[in-house]
Amino acid sequence: MPLIYFVGLFIGMIFVRARAGLGQGRIKVIGDGGVGLEWFVASVLTLVFWPVSLVVWLARGRPEPRIVFKAKAR
Repeated sequence: MPLIYFVGLFIGMIFVRARAGLGQGRIKVIGDGGVGLEWFVASVLTLVFWPVSLVVWLARGRPEPRIVFKAKAR
């Protein structure tokens, strides 16, 4: 079970970043061009509780992300 949780955490990290349009490079949190502390904390909490987040996301009909940083976000 712990292995499944950590695999889900890793896969969730990839999908959260891709849907926000950030790619897989380093994330700048604070400063010019940064994503902001609010987005960073919200995404970390979403990833830590990914099983709950997945159920809520599917129950809502897979809505689009609220914050998108680039126009080419998935």
